[in-house]
Amino acid sequence: MTLAGHLWTVVPHFARKLRSVRVPLEPWSSDSGRVRLSGSIAHAAKRDALLVVLHGLGGSVERPYMLQAAATALALGVGCVLLNARGADLAGSGLSHAGLTDDVRQALADASLAEYRRIYLLGYSMGGHLTLKYLAEDPDPRVRAGVAVCSPLDLEASMRAFDRPICYVYRREVLRGLADVYEASARTERLPSTLARVRAARRMFEWDELVVAPYFGFESPWEYYELESAARKLDALARPALYLGTTGDPMVPQRTVEPALRRANEQLRVHFREGGGHLGFPASFSLGEDAPPGVEAQAIAWLLGR
Repeated sequence: MTLAGHLWTVVPHFARKLRSVRVPLEPWSSDSGRVRLSGSIAHAAKRDALLVVLHGLGGSVERPYMLQAAATALALGVGCVLLNARGADLAGSGLSHAGLTDDVRQALADASLAEYRRIYLLGYSMGGHLTLKYLAEDPDPRVRAGVAVCSPLDLEASMRAFDRPICYVYRREVLRGLADVYEASARTERLPSTLARVRAARRMFEWDELVVAPYFGFESPWEYYELESAARKLDALARPALYLGTTGDPMVPQRTVEPALRRANEQLRVHFREGGGHLGFPASFSLGEDAPPGVEAQAIAWLLGR
């Protein structure tokens, strides 16, 4: 892993935080299923096409890349829902894991989205893992296609890569976000580990062992990885999908996703940008789509063409 990969991860992240993106978003929620889901919504003038955007592990709809996706969708005439993972709004609405497609299913079935005839999914990092897994599990008939950006596919392989010492700074931030969700949920329900133990975790495996496995009823983290990895289902993709990655990604190395990508069926298209970082693409990025350059505009244009 080169220094350039880290720079392409860190610099775009802070550049997005400094750049103010104004989006006319309104609070959105769904209480129609087993849990309360939350997020933000912005309707386009014509309520026909809808983009649903899923964030990465330890994040929320407030992440700058989420707001950029919403702004780009609206500029292209598409409505947008930014969906929080369960509990990510810190309202104490439970915990999530990387394969919890039931929440995507509940969100899309909500009455507030019933008028949309075409739905597209865009997932960043772990949100892309959720996107691809959902597309392989009898998706809503209105769902046309999905894009995964810099996403892990094999949960065990991604855990091992992310738990390397070189990813310590990134991992610390992700674990801090997850621990915040845990603390909020601990106010409303009994959880499997003490907050002190969760706050002391330094590896993703510890989070999966202390929280994910016992909370969701898996016998161990290994069973969780085996049952919930999108990698096991890519041969069953039921809609067109696009995987966007970079060869310089320090958090989700290319070598950890290539075996899964090779097992995918003909529905999946794969594009790796040379260099780059985790969610770090140049402003000039292009897939050859008839849209402005940039990963969001190009990805959404690709979706709309399906």
